[in-house]
Amino acid sequence: MIPREQDISGIVSLDSQDYSSGENRMRAVGGEVGIGLLADAFCNALDAFSEAKIIRQKYPEDLSEFRSSLISFLTIWMTGETPLYSKSNGRRYLSASPKRLRLNGAENQAWLNCMQYALDAQPYDEVFKRYVMVQLTLAAEMMRHPSN
Repeated sequence: MIPREQDISGIVSLDSQDYSSGENRMRAVGGEVGIGLLADAFCNALDAFSEAKIIRQKYPEDLSEFRSSLISFLTIWMTGETPLYSKSNGRRYLSASPKRLRLNGAENQAWLNCMQYALDAQPYDEVFKRYVMVQLTLAAEMMRHPSN
């Protein structure tokens, strides 16, 4: 019998999916429809959680344009069609973001908490949710305001 794989988080998996492939990420997220649902859940979290107030004020009242931008970013990242990062002024930034939102440590954490809520609201595999959060946490650290 083949032993079950277990990662350090305690998740037991009979088959480990390779999420480094854009095709596998798109399948796991549910394609374009799934990305839209994830963006909707993120926007809902921005409005629903008191801890998100710290970043909600940085976005316009109407989140339609932000939602579209988030969908574009997630689609580019999930498909892997373009490089995730571009170099600018000696620092690396998310290239899919039309407007770079510079966040301090607390704001960074609020953004990540909203994304975790959005992921948890989806029927994704738990390993995929963790994969996405690890990748986005690394990206968020690169975007963090340098003085914080």
